[in-house]
Amino acid sequence: MSFKSLKFKIAGNLAVIILLSVLFSDFIIINIIQKSLIHDRVSQGRQFLTLLPDALYDHLNPTTEFPEGGIAHGIIDSSIIYLYIRLNNGMKYHYGDANTDLQKEIHKIADHTIKAGIHGAEFFGDTFGVFWHQNKYVMISEPIAGVDSEKSGVKMMVIQLDPIYQALRHSQKIIVLYVIVNFIILLLFGVYRLSRLIIRPIHRFIKMTDDFREKDRLYFAHGKSYQEFNQLSNALNHMVDMIETDKENLRRSFKELEKTNNELKTAQHEIVKAEKIASVGRLSAGLAHEIGNPIGIVLGYLDLLKSRPDMKNDNVGQDFLKRAQDEINRINMVIRQLLDFSRSSFVDCKIVSMHDLLRDVVMMMSDQPFMSEIKIDFYPEDIPNSVYIDRNQIRQVLINLFINAADSIKTSAKKIKGAIRIVSEFIPENEKSALSNQPTFLLKVIDDGSGISMADIDYIFDPFFTTKEPGKGTGLGLSVSYMIIEQAGGRITAASDTGQGTTMTILLPIHYERESSPTNSFVMA
Repeated sequence: MSFKSLKFKIAGNLAVIILLSVLFSDFIIINIIQKSLIHDRVSQGRQFLTLLPDALYDHLNPTTEFPEGGIAHGIIDSSIIYLYIRLNNGMKYHYGDANTDLQKEIHKIADHTIKAGIHGAEFFGDTFGVFWHQNKYVMISEPIAGVDSEKSGVKMMVIQLDPIYQALRHSQKIIVLYVIVNFIILLLFGVYRLSRLIIRPIHRFIKMTDDFREKDRLYFAHGKSYQEFNQLSNALNHMVDMIETDKENLRRSFKELEKTNNELKTAQHEIVKAEKIASVGRLSAGLAHEIGNPIGIVLGYLDLLKSRPDMKNDNVGQDFLKRAQDEINRINMVIRQLLDFSRSSFVDCKIVSMHDLLRDVVMMMSDQPFMSEIKIDFYPEDIPNSVYIDRNQIRQVLINLFINAADSIKTSAKKIKGAIRIVSEFIPENEKSALSNQPTFLLKVIDDGSGISMADIDYIFDPFFTTKEPGKGTGLGLSVSYMIIEQAGGRITAASDTGQGTTMTILLPIHYERESSPTNSFVMA
């Protein structure tokens, strides 16, 4: 048992309490017995003085000693150390020895008894009792009422109390032995009972807490005998319930904070991306303007060279001039894309039916030679699909998505054949995926092409970033699409992986001023 354990502390405190209790009980008992013995001894002394016949006084002689035999013989024991009689005729008689201090006290009390006419018992002297110093003697006095005044007086005896103290000290040894045995028995029994009442329930409770699982109940003990423990168990279970509730609230708050943090990170990423696109747009406008002018001049000089008489019959020179003009026109096309990218405002925003627009774009793309082996699946449902946007710009976005999907299919393991699937959905305003808690039109363009690696997926909307081969893409198509969708209050995202195809998702806020047009499902290849 550890010195710091609760059981040891209980045993120590219980030992102190029991020891103090038995010692106090011993003290009380000894004192009660002592007072009882002294009282009995005083009563016996008074009885002795009372039974002493007055006729005895006539037999006293001037030797001041009691004659042998008679009433005094056999009655006076060793504790009565002095017997004293004094008559009013001046005669004084005594039995035993008394020192000077004792004789003075005897004469003083005798005078007081004769004067007052009442009996008394006075304690005096000093000796060691049972626990400390106490009175050594008790002096018992009783007045003598004679027939005449000369026969009147006082009779007294002095009793020594040491025999009583000695008897008590002898008994105290037996009592101390009893106290020790009683102390050990009470201590062992008390520790055993308290261990069963307190320590064992606590140990059982500790084991329960070690094995505690959520939704478990904790109980110190059962039954009416353990009402306080049961109350404590109920209080602990209530506290556990509150902790579980707080933990659940904290878990929900943590999830909400985590969601908010992710949304903030996404918003920050979108803001940085939008600022990057805006900065590149401003730079592109300046570059397009600075490059456009020299290109126009170069194209003019090429036209002049082609019209020279000596060049008309030079087939090789004409071929070189044509190739140079094609490359210059290619540069000019990139410049026009830069100008489109730098354009930051809508030209003509109107309410547009996305399903109608998608039909037109699908019809147009299906006639393109590079789409001849690619199947386009589009099954629009009758859902709200009107958005407020520039029709030409959103058309440009859709065309960019179709071209990118076709290029991805051609570079995949399937090479040419593949499919593009278009899915549209309506998202009510109370759903999490809606835009700013407003009704939303969702459009997905899904291809089964080569896909985009996870390392590149975060950069596909950055200006001039492209996964196509050099000379086949400028990296501005998705950047322009991103800018157009963001300016319309929407959002565009991409989900892909290498060899898994790509899903481009567009979210646009619904506009209710125009009913959705009737839709027909069709498949075009």
